[in-house]
Amino acid sequence: MIENVINAMAAKDYAALAACFSEDCKFIDYCPPHDGGTDSYVYGRENVELFYRSRWVAGVPKIAEPVIENKDRATVFISYGGQYLYARISIEEYGGDGLIKKAIVHLA
Repeated sequence: MIENVINAMAAKDYAALAACFSEDCKFIDYCPPHDGGTDSYVYGRENVELFYRSRWVAGVPKIAEPVIENKDRATVFISYGGQYLYARISIEEYGGDGLIKKAIVHLA
């Protein structure tokens, strides 16, 4: 599943990203404050799609050089409009439907 998340983020495909998540998911990103922004807390598949659609229209975040560590974790360089940060995307929990229930982005 992490490969699907990385591929969707690299392609800036908000519908494909949302399709990775369960209906009642949590997607938390703790990296934006390190680049002048605020933490992102997105709840629900529909909101994942809406949030990333609006963010990618604005051109952020951008990822580069993803490395899949295992089935639930990858590292990337990620930028929110400034410098690139070295971050880890971790799937913390799956729902009964096999989709992501909780994922976190944090500095690696």
